[in-house]
Amino acid sequence: MRRSKVIIRCFRLLPVVFAVFVMVLLSAPADDAIMANDKAADKVIVEGEYLTLDNCIDIALKQQPNLMYYLYQIHANEAQVGQAKSGFYPALDLQDGYTRNQAVSKDHSTFYSTIVNKDDYYASAQLNQTIFDFGKTLTNVRIKNYNLLSSVKDYEAQTNTTALSVKSSYYGVVKAKRALDVDVETVSKYEQQLGQAKDFYNAGTKALYDVTQADVNLSSAKISLMTSENALAVAWDNLTTAMGITYSAEFRIDEDMSPKPLGVKFEDALASAYSNRPELMSAIALKDAAEKNIEYAKKDYWPVISGTASYNFDNGRFPLDNGWIAGVVMKWNIFSGFDTKYKVAGARAAMDAAESKIQSMKLSIYSGVKQSYLNLKLAEDVIPASELQVKLAKENLDIVTLKYEAGLASPVDYTDAVVQYKSAKLTYINALYNYKIAQAAILWAMGSR
Repeated sequence: MRRSKVIIRCFRLLPVVFAVFVMVLLSAPADDAIMANDKAADKVIVEGEYLTLDNCIDIALKQQPNLMYYLYQIHANEAQVGQAKSGFYPALDLQDGYTRNQAVSKDHSTFYSTIVNKDDYYASAQLNQTIFDFGKTLTNVRIKNYNLLSSVKDYEAQTNTTALSVKSSYYGVVKAKRALDVDVETVSKYEQQLGQAKDFYNAGTKALYDVTQADVNLSSAKISLMTSENALAVAWDNLTTAMGITYSAEFRIDEDMSPKPLGVKFEDALASAYSNRPELMSAIALKDAAEKNIEYAKKDYWPVISGTASYNFDNGRFPLDNGWIAGVVMKWNIFSGFDTKYKVAGARAAMDAAESKIQSMKLSIYSGVKQSYLNLKLAEDVIPASELQVKLAKENLDIVTLKYEAGLASPVDYTDAVVQYKSAKLTYINALYNYKIAQAAILWAMGSR
């Protein structure tokens, strides 16, 4: 009879089970849609979108995985600050237990044994509070705060490095696009040369050598064009990688590389670097932490005074006996094998090492700012010279082209003129690129973006 009731109840549950099964099936497409939406949300760039340099840097600061490591370091140090502050608060411990003790006593005269079983129940609540530790807890909190500040500055340094990488890759794309345009123009000119050479040959005014020479030039130019196309694809990949994007993004960028003077003096750049370089600020914070660590190690020479209070329940049967205990405890470590002495010595050595690192970093900063400033001045001076070179090469090419079309110049003359013009344009493009990178480098050296 009881088994029949169980079976009937199971049959009654079948509609409920069926309804749950249907709901799970219907929810599957919704989950797929959510996943599809998540994938779409991952693509932070809309196809065909126009992005400035600042837009690309903003995306990189949100997407670049390298930055997450430094961000998590900040969170870890924030947690350590909280752990250090816990020393200011009381500690409450609860304890509960049960023991059973069996005692066997033997009577040697009668050879009888007596067995006694005893139960013991106990529970307690204990409260401990540090009253005075000669500032040890406060010093520990300050050390952790300095470590936190150091991790924040490390994060800022990585953001500046990420921005510099994006700038280099961004202008690398512009440089590659302009170099590609030069190769396209060069192919066009050699196609014109080949057509002109064929006309001369068909007219009987030039030899077959001219046609062959023009054909060779055109083949070389097409190979150079394919190399430039690959270089542009690599440049795009470098940019998306610097931005932290793992998919092929189709977007447009600002191709303007016109030189805009930065207007910075070496003395101002150096002063800014000493004041703003996050790496230096991080090293200074670690040095301050090391200095406080000496003070923290010395605290072990002094006692710690704590207050304690507990309420206890204990007996072999209920109701349990109960009562409270309260008091003040002073703990003073008199001798621990010179442990505190060596802790202080180690802390002093760590502080000296941190100070040496700061001095080394200042020397590196000075050298970096000076070299960046010299590179900036050189790049600034090269631009007008390379621009003039393009102008003269273009004039020479125009003259040679007219002579070649009139049959007054040889294929070698025309080839030399095209090569000079291409070289001059590429030199000018490199000069613009170097100037932009030099500007980005000195801004990074100054501790900014």
